[in-house]
Amino acid sequence: MHWYHVPMSPRLLDALERAGVFSLYGWLVWRIASGAGLEFGKFQLVSEGMIVLFLLVRRPAKAISVRPMDWVLALVATTAPLLVTGGLGEGHLPTRLVTVLWLLGFVVQVGAKLWLGRNFGLVAARREVVLGGPYRFVRHPMYFGYLLTHLAVLGMNPTPTNFACYAVSWLVQVPRLLAEERVLAEEASYAAYQRSVRWRLIPGLW
Repeated sequence: MHWYHVPMSPRLLDALERAGVFSLYGWLVWRIASGAGLEFGKFQLVSEGMIVLFLLVRRPAKAISVRPMDWVLALVATTAPLLVTGGLGEGHLPTRLVTVLWLLGFVVQVGAKLWLGRNFGLVAARREVVLGGPYRFVRHPMYFGYLLTHLAVLGMNPTPTNFACYAVSWLVQVPRLLAEERVLAEEASYAAYQRSVRWRLIPGLW
């Protein structure tokens, strides 16, 4: 029997996830305070700070994945984008264009977080199914918002390091997304939601 088939306390899993998020947020605060060149650092503090807030008040999970790979996917997808560096205006795209793209992505991800509210989590889990707001258009609008901001950062500072960080992030973000849907689809209401909202991430594409 694999260790992840052994029942684990939901409270323990919840505590582990919260501890990981608090550590990552503390690291982000330290990077911004130490002058890591993150041009939109203050916006990031607000956006990622919402995650910390919602984790403090979120609903208990009805079920949470105990598969090690699901936890690894969530950790890598969350951590890799935090390794990028800023540098406003160093890229080949117009500064105004990438700024608008970044702000659009910021608004989308913040809106998705607000709509998700107390149902937020990083690791694949089932809480309350969220159907309205931006979730009427794609099943994972928060990730779509992050995608836009990531593209904007690459437009501002297309360094090999940034490309590598985002490539790693999205190589695991897609299977992470699918893992979340696997767990959520165990509930009939989410399975019906999948049938009504066709697109997972990018409207009209996938």
